[in-house]
Amino acid sequence: MILLLHTLIEAVVAFLFLFYPEAGDLVPGFGTSEGPSFELLMKMYGLSALYLSGLSAWAFFRRTDTPTFLLVTLSLSLYHYLMILVQTVYNPDSRAALLHFLLAIFLTAQYLGRRREGWTEHQSRPD
Repeated sequence: MILLLHTLIEAVVAFLFLFYPEAGDLVPGFGTSEGPSFELLMKMYGLSALYLSGLSAWAFFRRTDTPTFLLVTLSLSLYHYLMILVQTVYNPDSRAALLHFLLAIFLTAQYLGRRREGWTEHQSRPD
């Protein structure tokens, strides 16, 4: 379920940054810059969010495939942990870091929950 929530959050962010020119004003700590470089940064951030949204949607629809699920949830968790680091160091507003923290924790919980299922199946199998 967290993958579906992740898909929705990233999709909203993607469409805001790609199609709403004042999106920078809505994001905590993003600032009110203007000009072609700022617009390029917004479009790049929007495409990255769109990619992450598509990746988590793909993993959501393939959630019964354990290796795919584990790979995507671990990758997204690592991404969000790194974003926490970047947001903490460079963004004076901690709300963006908090959102990445919550997503990272929930994705990690999903990853560990599925890994635990594999561990218990392996232990309960007769040799």
